[in-house]
Amino acid sequence: MTSFKLSGGHTETILTLSAQNKTDQLASGGEDGVLCLWSADGRLAAKYNRPGVECTSVLFSKEKPNLIYAAFGQEVVMLDTLRMTDPIFVFKSNQDEVNQVVLDSKEEYLAACDDGCEIKVFGLQDRKVFKSLRYQHTNICSTALFRPNRKWELFSGGLDCRLVHWDFSKPKCLNQLNMQAIQATPGDESYMLNPPFIHHISASPDGSRFALALENGRIPILDGKGKHLQHQHTLHAHGQGVSQVLFFSDSSLISGGNDCFVSQWDLSQTKDAQSVLDDGMTSMDHTGQEGNSTEENNSEAFTRACKVHSYKHSSKINWLAMSGTEEGNHGSSPKIFVADQSTEISVLNLT
Repeated sequence: MTSFKLSGGHTETILTLSAQNKTDQLASGGEDGVLCLWSADGRLAAKYNRPGVECTSVLFSKEKPNLIYAAFGQEVVMLDTLRMTDPIFVFKSNQDEVNQVVLDSKEEYLAACDDGCEIKVFGLQDRKVFKSLRYQHTNICSTALFRPNRKWELFSGGLDCRLVHWDFSKPKCLNQLNMQAIQATPGDESYMLNPPFIHHISASPDGSRFALALENGRIPILDGKGKHLQHQHTLHAHGQGVSQVLFFSDSSLISGGNDCFVSQWDLSQTKDAQSVLDDGMTSMDHTGQEGNSTEENNSEAFTRACKVHSYKHSSKINWLAMSGTEEGNHGSSPKIFVADQSTEISVLNLT
């Protein structure tokens, strides 16, 4: 991976990024209360300022490339990139700091999850609260995601280690997965020191796979083909907490962590890992030895099989974004944008 940097936009740590594939623009938000718009050639094109309030999440509209949604404190602003001086609209229903804003595939709804354990779902046509999702998380709700190809379904994850599956039209909880149960290793001291908080969720474009970024350095891969998500396997991805997971195809994933690594994964290789494990099970049947049948060994095998590359970065990763993975990339190679503890954005060419 080759790298260069975008600089001159922020004076404090950059927290969040969003890439617009149709225009090759990039948006960034930081602790300085600034939202920056970057042009396709890396120039700082425009700024929007809210002094004294961190910009914790930014998101480009896919349908309308000139629209950006950004979280500042308890509010979500809608901006036009052609005129960044004043918001088109400000959503003001969250009672605590918003951690992430997400859109459904048809861009009829926007969800904002917050420190108060709630998710507000807004209708974008009338710009009013459609539903409030609450009483399921017992700690900060850090991330949310509308389920691909399922109109009324949404997932949320939090620092209570729970992945909550919602029907937001009712609203009601359809199911929950507790990462403490999935990731528990009895007597493991590192588990106690690094509980499996959920920092981020990503889904493959077809909705067949989901990945979770956990504080314990692992990435559970979940099967999304059925009604409810099912745990498939776990990647031993990072030496410290995973901050970001991002699918850029149905089987390709990138991740970033507090160990300062950006890693690329090919989940289509899980079949090869399963073949090795099946051979191990056959060997165990003949010898009576436990062999590679433990969950830990399974995870290690999947990790080795799926890892494509790891890039050592200079700082802890806050956010990842990608461009060049959809229509509008004009044949250019995909780029990974990395926000870290600094005031600059690193740009990696994915080769």
